[in-house]
Amino acid sequence: MAAPAPLSSSSPSSEITAKPHPYQQNDRESTKNGPIGAFEARKLKRGLYVRVDMPGVPNNGVKVVKYNETRTVTFSGKAPSLWPGFDSPEPRVYAGYVVLDRDPSEVNFTSEVDNGVFRLFFPRCDGSLHFLSPRRNSGAAQHDDVSGRDEEDKIPADHNISFIVHSPLEPYGIILSGGKPDHINPHLLSGVKGVYEHKIIPTKEGEPLIYIRLDVPDTCKKANIIMVNFDGGIGFGGMMFKEGYKLSRFEEGTRDYLGVLQPRCFCCRYKVVKHDTTDGVMRFLVRKSDNLDRSPVCHVTLPTATPGGDLQPRILNIYGNMPHTLGSREFP
Repeated sequence: MAAPAPLSSSSPSSEITAKPHPYQQNDRESTKNGPIGAFEARKLKRGLYVRVDMPGVPNNGVKVVKYNETRTVTFSGKAPSLWPGFDSPEPRVYAGYVVLDRDPSEVNFTSEVDNGVFRLFFPRCDGSLHFLSPRRNSGAAQHDDVSGRDEEDKIPADHNISFIVHSPLEPYGIILSGGKPDHINPHLLSGVKGVYEHKIIPTKEGEPLIYIRLDVPDTCKKANIIMVNFDGGIGFGGMMFKEGYKLSRFEEGTRDYLGVLQPRCFCCRYKVVKHDTTDGVMRFLVRKSDNLDRSPVCHVTLPTATPGGDLQPRILNIYGNMPHTLGSREFP
């Protein structure tokens, strides 16, 4: 394989201002906020630090190759489709490269992938992070479900809220609107774009499912929460706290995410029938519920007593303030 050119018009530097994640919360005062944007390259006193978000890529899923002649280190990772029939069949592929100020074979650099985040550190080096190819219209949103766009334009919405709207003329009686499927990561070469995705999935039983996918890089399962009847809707997000969480040595704060799936009527309630968070990607399925109970229910994943064991989902009844009290009664 030929080495990529170190600099050219077709390999722009990513040393531009990274676009923020539209569902990331950056208004905390008690703790420092985590990284902003899907990538960064920082020159530190000890060397060059590079971070690229790769939601969905497993911990062993990134390939790193050195090209000594061009002082270049390339990287690529593939995020497999874990939910057949719901995820896009085309896997997401991320790639890029770093141009160093010296031969990479002479540098004892480190690389790691954790919770959908790829990190590189080059001690005593300087350099720049690059995309593999220019990304046209990189700020444009991509969405698999285009139904209800006219309705979406009429609804003033907060940036992290999407809506379920009655529409009797639609095949499933509802449409999805709102949401922010922003494409913020130019290192994404193929696969579905955007940090957020929602779509209606038909079933054999006739009652459709609503599929939600949100990228939450740098979180883990036990801190991701889906709360049913959150002001009549479904609140979801990833929250990490400094206490008990090992931060990257290059970062001073954690990243929190929050979104809401909100019915536009008062007669319908929805329940979560399946959920998972793997490698920095939250997925869940929602179905209309016959139970109109308005008490809040929280879906979380609790750590096991044995280190290294599989995390198990739990459903908790919520009493009091959610940020301070997760629940007082656990159900099998």
